[in-house]
Amino acid sequence: MSEIIKEIMSIGVPFNMIVFVVAIGSACTLLGTLAMQIRIFANHRAEVQLKRELVERGLSIDEIERVIRAKAPEQTTNV
Repeated sequence: MSEIIKEIMSIGVPFNMIVFVVAIGSACTLLGTLAMQIRIFANHRAEVQLKRELVERGLSIDEIERVIRAKAPEQTTNV
């Protein structure tokens, strides 16, 4: 890792900072995308668990659909 930083520092003065800014921006984008995907996965798991609990309670399919539709406006997923 330090070898990569040394190579970047050996590039000309304005250009090495551009490389650092692009690398930091790319890392932030990657972390943001990863966090969003984890949140989407967690929401999906929670919805599946809710449906299982409703089935175990003995609710009919129509009642389960009504509960899921009533819960839907609270969820804000960007898919």
